[in-house]
Amino acid sequence: MPRPGYGIIGAPVLFIGVLQAMEMTISPALPLIQQDLSATPGALAWIFTGSLITSAISTPIVGRLADLYDKRRLLLALMAISGAGILLSALAPTITLLIVGMAVEGVWLGVLPLTVGLFRDTLEPGRAATGNGLVIGVASLAGALGLILAGPVSDVLGYRGLFLLGLAGTAAAAIWAWRAVPSTPPTPRTASGRVDWPGGLLLGGGLAMLMLGLSTAPAWGWTSPATLALLAAAVLTLGLWARVELRSPDPLVDLRLLSGRTPAGVTAMAFVFGFASFGLVVALPTMLAAPVETGYGLGADTLWIGIYLFPMGVAGTLAAPLVGPLTRLLGRRAVLVSGAALFCAGTAVLGLWHGSAWPIVAGLTVVGVGGSLLLTAGLNAVAADVPRHAAGVSGVVFVAKSVGGTFGAQLGAMVLAAGGATGQAFGHAYLLSAAIGLLAVAAAFVIPSATRKEPAWTSIA
Repeated sequence: MPRPGYGIIGAPVLFIGVLQAMEMTISPALPLIQQDLSATPGALAWIFTGSLITSAISTPIVGRLADLYDKRRLLLALMAISGAGILLSALAPTITLLIVGMAVEGVWLGVLPLTVGLFRDTLEPGRAATGNGLVIGVASLAGALGLILAGPVSDVLGYRGLFLLGLAGTAAAAIWAWRAVPSTPPTPRTASGRVDWPGGLLLGGGLAMLMLGLSTAPAWGWTSPATLALLAAAVLTLGLWARVELRSPDPLVDLRLLSGRTPAGVTAMAFVFGFASFGLVVALPTMLAAPVETGYGLGADTLWIGIYLFPMGVAGTLAAPLVGPLTRLLGRRAVLVSGAALFCAGTAVLGLWHGSAWPIVAGLTVVGVGGSLLLTAGLNAVAADVPRHAAGVSGVVFVAKSVGGTFGAQLGAMVLAAGGATGQAFGHAYLLSAAIGLLAVAAAFVIPSATRKEPAWTSIA
């Protein structure tokens, strides 16, 4: 049986790592899915769009449920729901059922804010901070590892085998959680609250329309009536949600807390980080896969794309546990600023020297360190400064990152389309990512700096 403490960390970290790796393996397997299920390109896109929408909706809702109910039971319930979605995807005879299965599986992202609250409730401050770091680091490593394994595994087991491996990993994480994670009954203060379901419906509807509008805009056109109607409806619905939340005695997300310097600063950093990552998400795989004859491509197949990205995951995994000691030594603002600056520097390296393998690997390694420091220190800051009954606030951080990434992906596609298939266009995309990332540096200065001798964790009753 895992050691007390480390077992609590290991169960959700394993689950997050397995699901992140599985989702990354699906993209290289899309041609197999298209052939087997006779799916159209538009239908294939919905595999990711559906999962993205449910992830954005479930994250703040799960964060609020974590304030009211036993986190152990909620963790096991999320694992069961995600497992059911994976099983449906593995057995789906049609593309429609596969999309539904992936949408159900997408609720797994709600485990992230739940995990932050679970670590804070059950572990001593130093170990809780380490756990948050491992969540970020392992997710980064698992994503890169998933790309490496996608080709060989799908060749041997087929694309359905990828889902079955994800299901096996989810089952292992659930067994680990059942054995190692203790019960965490709600406090009397939180037990008297309720779930703001009207707020949840408004938030879910607004986010769904926003993500759908952003995802379909390239195909429908940014100025088409359907796109404009979706985006306008999203803005109105989210505005109504904010009004309802401010008047609710038990809001899904306490917007008054979110207006504090730490939650507001970290949420802004997460949005900017997701937005600025478009250079990596959109441009880099395309450039790596382009033929060498183009003058800018490296002719990499799926396996080699994963190998190029793997150092970024390793660097992120190694950097995350260092956030706690660095925060005690330098203060959390310094760590946040350093993380954002390193992300910008690594992306700038890609923009200036992307013609050969070693500068690309070096730039990605710096990006991995910077992103890991930024996200881990941000999570620790929110966990330290918001009350224990407000886990839903940390969920907003992950939603902001997802929404920012969706905006950024569309911007990246537009930049590449405007510049044409040239090495200069890719360089401009990376440099634009670095420039946008500077806004995360500015947002870090909004966050109060903890004292060097006494981490902010100890101020929580």
